[in-house]
Amino acid sequence: MNAIIENSNPVITIGAASVPVIEYRGKRVVTFAMVDQVHQRPEGTARKRFNDNKERFIAEEDFFHLSFHDVASLSEFRTAGLQPNSQGLVVLTQSGYLMLVKSFTDDLAWQVQRELVNRYFQTLPTSAAHQVYLMAKAVWEQELRVRHLEQTSDDQQRQIDAIARRQDDMDGDTGYMTALAFCRRESVPAPLSLARRLGVMASEMCRELGIRTGRVPDERWGAVNSYPIEVLKECLATLNRTATAA
Repeated sequence: MNAIIENSNPVITIGAASVPVIEYRGKRVVTFAMVDQVHQRPEGTARKRFNDNKERFIAEEDFFHLSFHDVASLSEFRTAGLQPNSQGLVVLTQSGYLMLVKSFTDDLAWQVQRELVNRYFQTLPTSAAHQVYLMAKAVWEQELRVRHLEQTSDDQQRQIDAIARRQDDMDGDTGYMTALAFCRRESVPAPLSLARRLGVMASEMCRELGIRTGRVPDERWGAVNSYPIEVLKECLATLNRTATAA
């Protein structure tokens, strides 16, 4: 099971396989790779069974879909050596695991299911001190996630501002501007979100009126359209009137 490396979590032996103990939101969970390992199935079997019947599984009850950042920041997953991809990671609760392996009917499957339920998913009651520790740990990890999201948002905004400034310098004196540079000049809140709508509207107006649009280099997309400033003003006024009427 190549998803588990350098495991420092407690380990439980199920059948002929040893798997790390992983908990999320106070519940023990298993990955698809762990299911394939203990059931001695080819890699990818559990994931395929899940995807084939996904509509039957209930999120937050039978499974959790964790983001890349969740897996990277939570200590249970870090110490288990789990390496998520950009799609994140799906983990199964006891109910999700039992639903997934309903079709595993060989002798080994029955033995493994009993061992996982009795020895892996069933946990002993924790002491009051340990419960306090788990609560404090959950709060700390949530703060880490919030800080990461805030930092990501700040970084994205700085990048947007830098791009808009460069575009403003390049085409602001020609009577043409990109939608993003125009939104920035007009101090529009959330300029990137509105710029997309404004660009679509300006493109349609220029096409209908036979007005030439320009092109400006952009490090993300290669090049983006620029429009006559008067067209952008008219489109922004139309969007504002629509928003007010709504």
